[in-house]
Amino acid sequence: MIPSQGEDISDFFEKNYDRIFRYVRAMVRGENEAEDLTQEAFLRAHRERETVRDPGALLSWLFRVATHVSLDRLRQRASLAPRHSDVDPAEIDHADSQTPSMQQVLEQEQMGECVNRYLVAIPDAYRAVILLSDVHGLTGPEIAALLDVPLPTVKIRLHRARQRLKSDLEAGCAFSCDSRGVLVCEPKK
Repeated sequence: MIPSQGEDISDFFEKNYDRIFRYVRAMVRGENEAEDLTQEAFLRAHRERETVRDPGALLSWLFRVATHVSLDRLRQRASLAPRHSDVDPAEIDHADSQTPSMQQVLEQEQMGECVNRYLVAIPDAYRAVILLSDVHGLTGPEIAALLDVPLPTVKIRLHRARQRLKSDLEAGCAFSCDSRGVLVCEPKK
């Protein structure tokens, strides 16, 4: 996903805007704030574009800029906010589904809501790693370079994030398959 010959950096940014926006939105958990932070990330990336040494790593570098902008905001928010979450799980945004039936779309959204309710409770460093790996498909070395941490740290954070998410989901959700074999989730009472 590096700019091809003749394609300038602005075209590359435009092609990757939605991808970076979805990542930032998942990090900060808010549509409007994500829009602002995504624009800030692209402005920062544009100002610092000359610092990119390897054009082949441009997408990873762009994710790194977005990560730093998001984590800066989360740190700022954490220092100003009380120690409990005001996030309403019903207001969590979900990625568009491409499943054909409306029933499947609804089931996928319900499953996504359930997972997102627990994902927002994971510490920021763990959430960043799990999103970069499991949602955006980056490799361990790419994440390590992006977050500027050693690879073993990425592996530990990813393991702990998955364990925490699994444990929280098992404690709070009842999973089963419906008559079509589709995995469904219902909150435990």
